[in-house]
Amino acid sequence: MKLFRCLVAVLLFVALPQLSFASQSVMAQVISIVDGDSIVVRLNGKNVEVRLWGIDTPEWQQSYAKAAKTFVRKRLSGRKVGLVAKDWDKYGRMVALVRTQDGRLINEELVRSGLAWVHVYYCRNDLRCDQWKQLEKEARQSGIGLWQEKEPLPPWQWKRLQRNNS
Repeated sequence: MKLFRCLVAVLLFVALPQLSFASQSVMAQVISIVDGDSIVVRLNGKNVEVRLWGIDTPEWQQSYAKAAKTFVRKRLSGRKVGLVAKDWDKYGRMVALVRTQDGRLINEELVRSGLAWVHVYYCRNDLRCDQWKQLEKEARQSGIGLWQEKEPLPPWQWKRLQRNNS
């Protein structure tokens, strides 16, 4: 655990000077897709895990988890992306907006396609959040993606239930 914290500190020391949390975009190469809302990129010669800011996709055991991962893989795998870092999470991951080469925000596209929830706890104080909530509402009304289910359970609630049942 000490080694992990040390590595995260070194990564932050190396990466932070190049990343302004304001809105400066940096380019990175996508190395792998972890799941629907996490990717690994090559940035400044290092592999960095990136968590998509403001959204949450289904967990592995939930419906549509595979669909969300496939959606991201088809659009990002092996490609260059623009990253706008918003934060770093407790796991040492960069939390960011991820823009495709054609200018689309993958965070937003997942919501629009009905494969992600806007995470109400993390998506706030940004105009995008209101826009994304509207996109989520439209996806729900259209019954696309995970909204084909009657009452899909958001991942943060699903995880809480799993903890309480174990």
